[in-house]
Amino acid sequence: MAESQLPYPYQSFTPLRVSLSEGRLAPYLKSAGYSEEYAFNLYLYNARLSKAFLFPLHVLEVSLRNHMSAVFSAEFGSNWLHESDFQAVLSKDSSDALDKGIARAKSASLDDVVATLTFDFWSNLFRPEYDRPFWQKHMGDLLPNAEKTTRKEFQKIVRDLNKFRNRIAHHEPIHKENISAQHSRILNVIGWFCKETAEWVKHYSTVNQILRTRPSKDGEHSPFFKDRCDADFEVVPVTMALNQLPAVRFLLCCDVSGDLMAVVEAQHIASYLLSFQEAGELVVDLREKALGQLIEEQALADNFSVCSGTESLSKAGNVLKKRTAYIVVKDEAVLGVVAKAHRRY
Repeated sequence: MAESQLPYPYQSFTPLRVSLSEGRLAPYLKSAGYSEEYAFNLYLYNARLSKAFLFPLHVLEVSLRNHMSAVFSAEFGSNWLHESDFQAVLSKDSSDALDKGIARAKSASLDDVVATLTFDFWSNLFRPEYDRPFWQKHMGDLLPNAEKTTRKEFQKIVRDLNKFRNRIAHHEPIHKENISAQHSRILNVIGWFCKETAEWVKHYSTVNQILRTRPSKDGEHSPFFKDRCDADFEVVPVTMALNQLPAVRFLLCCDVSGDLMAVVEAQHIASYLLSFQEAGELVVDLREKALGQLIEEQALADNFSVCSGTESLSKAGNVLKKRTAYIVVKDEAVLGVVAKAHRRY
């Protein structure tokens, strides 16, 4: 799906509500306090999350079935799914699922049939009736990197992940779930099979990236300026002498009316003091130098823009242009500062 972050120019919500159905939109409307635009933003966010999970879930499912197939091959032979000893253990439901998989496969080869069998088939093989024939001896073979995980414990994990997978497959809401925990659980299980594969999936997964774009009620998406601003600042008057400066990263310098005039950092102070050395002045009395003079000499006036804490951080790239080197994040009071020098947007 398109990843455009530009607001869609809604003329009417009615056509979309008809196309998607009132029943499907109902949970999003409820979560959005019945704000239609916010509800559709949540719907889009949910769709992006679902898309992002396809890759880690895909690797989880393929890893699970391939490692289970390897265990069964070692126990029942390389053509285990056709072996009578294996089939004799299966419940009627599992046997029927296996027969359907064999019928759907392009050929009777092990690889083709394994690729056709559903996640339900594989996850059901961790039911209690399969403990003795399959897993009492082989859980360690299946999960070489898991510490003493039992068949019962693993059954619950796989069952829960299968439910989560099915919610995504059926286009259901997942945005209210603990997404970070689900993502970590998937990576952990993949790592129990193969640590290198888990690291590869983690490297290319976009789940955390999408998680940071959750929309807010005012239409903005996270992360917000309030989430990323640096709170190491102090508001000071421009009349303050340089020998009185507080030990903070950002000085928010205000004029006699209390209006913000400039943002000053240590680098500006150092540059200002070096200018005296270049002019031949070897000793500078900091008591006689005020922030107002520094701001004027270094041309720092109005080197900032003010943004609300609930505005999206994605705007920073457009705000931090030309002479604007800082974003002062302010709601009722100043929350912090975002500096151009140390961030990419």
